[in-house]
Amino acid sequence: MEKVICKVLDEEKKEIEDLYEKKIALENIIKIIEPSNEVLYNKVVSDYGITLRKFEEWWTTISNKYNWESGNWKINFQTNEIILL
Repeated sequence: MEKVICKVLDEEKKEIEDLYEKKIALENIIKIIEPSNEVLYNKVVSDYGITLRKFEEWWTTISNKYNWESGNWKINFQTNEIILL
């Protein structure tokens, strides 16, 4: 059962939303790049790793800031609400 546990600030929401959109875009690019194009492929994979790390760090930092209960969370980008799954 899902439960709203917090509402983050607009700036915090914007930060994770930007990371989420970049993460999805890079995942889609990886699907269409030919691995034989090593320079481009490696650059995209590297950028994806950096973005994924920042994405995970955001969740860790914000969950510690607001002292959320443990579990898996998602954000509603419309309302800024963090939902415990």
